[in-house]
Amino acid sequence: MATDQKHSELLVGAFCLVGLMLLGSLILQFGSFGERFNKSYRLTLLVDDAAGIIKGSEVRMGGAKIGRVARLPVLTEDVNVQIDLLIESRFRIPEGSTLGVASASLLGDKMIIVTPSTQQTGRFIPADTVIAGSGPSGLDAIQSNAEILSRDARKLMVGATTTLQTVDAAIAEIRTSSEELTKTLKKVNESILKPDNLALVDGAIQNVNQSTVEWKKVSADLAPAMQDARKAIQAMEKAAVGAERTLGKIDQRVDDLGPTLAELPLATKAIAQAANKANETMDHVVKGQGLLGTLTHDDQVSADAKSFIRNLKERGILRYQDGESLHPADDPRNRFRGKRR
Repeated sequence: MATDQKHSELLVGAFCLVGLMLLGSLILQFGSFGERFNKSYRLTLLVDDAAGIIKGSEVRMGGAKIGRVARLPVLTEDVNVQIDLLIESRFRIPEGSTLGVASASLLGDKMIIVTPSTQQTGRFIPADTVIAGSGPSGLDAIQSNAEILSRDARKLMVGATTTLQTVDAAIAEIRTSSEELTKTLKKVNESILKPDNLALVDGAIQNVNQSTVEWKKVSADLAPAMQDARKAIQAMEKAAVGAERTLGKIDQRVDDLGPTLAELPLATKAIAQAANKANETMDHVVKGQGLLGTLTHDDQVSADAKSFIRNLKERGILRYQDGESLHPADDPRNRFRGKRR
């Protein structure tokens, strides 16, 4: 009895031990405690949007897990999101690869996707490298493209609506114009295109034809006149050439007269000064100043001058005497004159 009890306790203990070991392995597996003992190197990823990325989010390359996110993303001073990655040492990321945030499932879980470059250089991204993240990929890219397409479709629908409204308005205007044109044509047919008016138009056309014939005759008669006019134009051209030559000679004469014209202001100034002097002299004469003024206004001096001039005419310079004061016998010139024989 005691042996059966011990055997049962042993089985229970073994079962509990196995359960604890399985529980511990599950905790290590899903809690990523095993990764803490793996060697890894650090990379820094800068992206514009890290929504959904948390500490421990997976880093995948080609569908395989190669690392994890070391801590929660941090916003930098440049308004970028910094994500620290821990990549297992056994995995090397080729140089030129692109890293970006993508959806892990339809539930909204996020992860970091590494897309290797198509051109392999044999070099790998070293540790502690800062990498600029790419745009969305996978489901996020599809969603972004769908949003862009829906936004463009919405714009197209708005534009199509506006265009259709414009077309409707244009059709209405065309319909109205057609009605007005129908009315106008009806009026034209009833008024302008009557048989009487058409007969008048035919007569006008005949008159135009006759006028054309007459104009041809007149043109033939004008031919000699045109020749005479051409000769007259040629003569005018010759006259114009001669006038141009004459103008050239006149320009040359004007150039020769340039110095003389330059002295005209001085001569004009001298003439003006002489005129001023003459005006001053005439003022003196009018006022009775000077010899001319005295001769003009003084009656005695005028009479003496007349008597002097008369004596000079009658007796000459040598026989001059003042008035009647001298007797012919007292004339000195008669003293030495004898009697004529």
